[in-house]
Amino acid sequence: MLADSVTNRAAKSGAVLFYGLVALLVFAPLYWGGNRPLPLLVMELAALVLLVGLAWKGSRSVQPAVLSWPVRIFLVALFLLPLLQLLPAPLAFWADLPGREFYAGALRLAGAGDAGFDWRAISLVSSSTEATWLALLPPLATFVVASFLSGRRLLVLAQVFLGIAVGQALLGLIQYGDGADSAFRFGSTLMKGSASGTYVNRNHLAGLLEMALPVALALLAATVGHGAPRYSGHGRRKRTLRQWLARFSVNRINQATLYGAAALAILLGLVFTRSRSGVSLAMLGILLCTALFSTRLGGRNAYGLMGTFTAVGVGLAGLIGLTPVWSRFAYSDPIENGRWRIFDATLQAAGEFFPLGSGGGTFEDVLRRFHPADFLGVTINHAHNDYLEWLLEFGLAAAVLIVVWLVFYLRQWVRVWKRGEWAPLRFVQAGAGIALLLMMLHTLVDFNLRIPANAMFTALLAAVFFHRPVEEERQSTRQRREPSGVGDRGESANALAPAYEIPPENRTNPFSS
Repeated sequence: MLADSVTNRAAKSGAVLFYGLVALLVFAPLYWGGNRPLPLLVMELAALVLLVGLAWKGSRSVQPAVLSWPVRIFLVALFLLPLLQLLPAPLAFWADLPGREFYAGALRLAGAGDAGFDWRAISLVSSSTEATWLALLPPLATFVVASFLSGRRLLVLAQVFLGIAVGQALLGLIQYGDGADSAFRFGSTLMKGSASGTYVNRNHLAGLLEMALPVALALLAATVGHGAPRYSGHGRRKRTLRQWLARFSVNRINQATLYGAAALAILLGLVFTRSRSGVSLAMLGILLCTALFSTRLGGRNAYGLMGTFTAVGVGLAGLIGLTPVWSRFAYSDPIENGRWRIFDATLQAAGEFFPLGSGGGTFEDVLRRFHPADFLGVTINHAHNDYLEWLLEFGLAAAVLIVVWLVFYLRQWVRVWKRGEWAPLRFVQAGAGIALLLMMLHTLVDFNLRIPANAMFTALLAAVFFHRPVEEERQSTRQRREPSGVGDRGESANALAPAYEIPPENRTNPFSS
């Protein structure tokens, strides 16, 4: 009875963390994607509550940790990096750091350091670095809490994410159809000729939708024909007409219809954002999903070769149909012509501050010094390339973390890609992997990961992609602990087998003469 009560308390604690994360994900994009001080503050406080709750009752409320030590070290390094830039240093030493000499001269002219003991943080603007560190809390909490949830709850979270994306896509379609002065724009005065949802920038809505599209296609591929029994004889499947019709049960058709409608709504929402990058990456996502899922419909290619050809045909038809749509509806961003000059200025600034970086969140302040001469009257608040912006702000440490992330990502694909029948969660993991790839490509020309809501959704997909079921973890641990040998496998097996001894009173036959 005591064990049952402990189990019930653990289940309730796990449910609190799960529903708390669901509430945080639903709230994240509602107010300009969380990219304002008040909603960001709410998200940071909620993330802190989730992390404290996980640390307090995590060992009893959720499954055992499946995060490997390299991943934990990566998360700790990511969390501590902005804090290290807040360490104080004497002004004389600070002036000798890369890129600080220019600013140290201005500080001396202003009278700083006359007393000989003036100290400054390593970051150029400590308040901006503090804000950057606090903004890490929501995506970090999303990844950590989701990583400790079960596969069943992760699947529900993926469906919640899909519902959020569908809602944003439908809102974007209403905005586009209702015109530039639509009340559904909620007072936004930017980008009135395209769909933007509850985001300020249409490219950020496109970033959300391009991540959701592979997840919708993955769930669609997992649902089609899945769950039908296998009928085999002489090494081949034999199906009667009734067994074929059983594949098209009402429940399965309803699920497939819902996921198909969700994918269509997301795709239409992407088109009407008029984002060239978003539509292009959506086409790439469709191509990758077609190549990945066409041979695994329903988990084991329920419809055989004909189903594969049909899926490939539908995917290619969608790509061909999107090509003229891309040419007609994609919007030419005026800043695209000057993006390369922004990149050049960012690289110049990054070289000035390498290898320490200028400090988290200091891009806008630093780039005023390197502002392109022909960009008069324009404030450049982001590099439109998150990798370059991280390199400027965090220097060599950012480059190392990016490389480590790519290694983790490629290694995880080896684990996700397995032969045999796939469960629905395996499909969602593969869809999440494709979605992460699309976001990694999109962030080459935009700053989606600087938007709190999209950073949280990316963290959620990363948790889904890197999820490792407890059964696999236990199996791998058991395999590592078992003794291995090439020539003495039989001896190892005999050594591990328990030895049973016959009691003395049973060694004689009572019926023998």
